[in-house]
Amino acid sequence: MGTRGSAEVWRSLPAAGRLALGGVTLCHTAMVGLMSMTPVHMDHGGSSLRVVGLVISLHVASMYVASPLFGWVADRWGRVPVLAIGTALVVAAAGVAGMAPSHGAPQLAAGLALLGFGWSAGLVAGSALLTESVAVADRPAAQGLSDLCMNVGGAVGGVVAGVVITAWSYAALGLLVGFAALPLLVICLYTSAQRAG
Repeated sequence: MGTRGSAEVWRSLPAAGRLALGGVTLCHTAMVGLMSMTPVHMDHGGSSLRVVGLVISLHVASMYVASPLFGWVADRWGRVPVLAIGTALVVAAAGVAGMAPSHGAPQLAAGLALLGFGWSAGLVAGSALLTESVAVADRPAAQGLSDLCMNVGGAVGGVVAGVVITAWSYAALGLLVGFAALPLLVICLYTSAQRAG
């Protein structure tokens, strides 16, 4: 891939690489969007800064504490099944957090913990799948494209989340995140079934 542009790198990726790139991007976009608006939602419900900090701290811890476990599971079950698990956790997180009232700190904490675990599983499995799907010489360019897509997605997710919560509600944001992740979940489950068969 060398010095080729992002579009050319994308076109050269096999199907598994595109699935991996889509998974990493979606999990990160969903995580940033939902996480960034949770403190705003909690503030509307009168939560103290300490409570908001605890919820976000739990979320950040869940993003990283299980990474070795997800890597181990991905080695044994395969990358795509773990990407499916991560996506399912993101969908579940969107439902749990999105349905929480602004004063419902325990429910929001549970939702954001699920979101952190989903992000972790998606990033670990997606990154491994992307690396394995391209030749060694092409890996730096593929990883660079992945980082670009992930961070642009995160920026867009944060902006869109702000618009959604301003125009509608935090619940609408949860609904949007959940439905946005469903197609990836279906593709992962279908791909896993095809590979198993």
